[in-house]
Amino acid sequence: MMKTIATPIKLLLGILIVLNIALLSVVSYLLMNRNSDGLMAVERINIKDSTGNSRVVISNEDLMPPPILGGKTLKRIVNPAGLVFYDRFGNERGGIAVTDNEETNFHALAFDYDNADAIGLVAQDNKNDDYFRAGLIINDKKSSGKVGDNTSRIDLMTENGNAALVIKDPNSIPRIVLKVDSIGNPYIRIFDENGNPTWQQ
Repeated sequence: MMKTIATPIKLLLGILIVLNIALLSVVSYLLMNRNSDGLMAVERINIKDSTGNSRVVISNEDLMPPPILGGKTLKRIVNPAGLVFYDRFGNERGGIAVTDNEETNFHALAFDYDNADAIGLVAQDNKNDDYFRAGLIINDKKSSGKVGDNTSRIDLMTENGNAALVIKDPNSIPRIVLKVDSIGNPYIRIFDENGNPTWQQ
């Protein structure tokens, strides 16, 4: 009788010891990686689903992962700090990017189709000149499925004080432009399929 009782107790004690070791390890890691003000400091956080695929990554610019589209790993033009969203297959589907280099500050919030950019909010101000812009960019998805293949359709942007709504055709040619320039002059322009102006008000 004592043996049958002792075996479950030993098993329970063993489990408790393992759990305590695991808890102590986690607490030790958190204590070793926190700042003097009590906050934890890390360079990258990966949030994964039950299959092991990344669903959200928060990272500094040094450890920002390369984009993955259609299962292929690509190269970023720049490595921002920020946050990346992934679908259940591990493909990038958008994110938040904060880029700060010697030439410019460029920040974006974007959501992607499965092969290319879909919609984005951008803000930019250069450091070596007076250029700035902020706005919304909307793209069509092309049926080709080629990585990076989309069609620019709508830009709502303020650029160096010129505020404009630009609506484009399926070939990304501007067809309607509503604009108020930097000194307050408003106008509307309509263009033909070759981008030549046909009407202005």
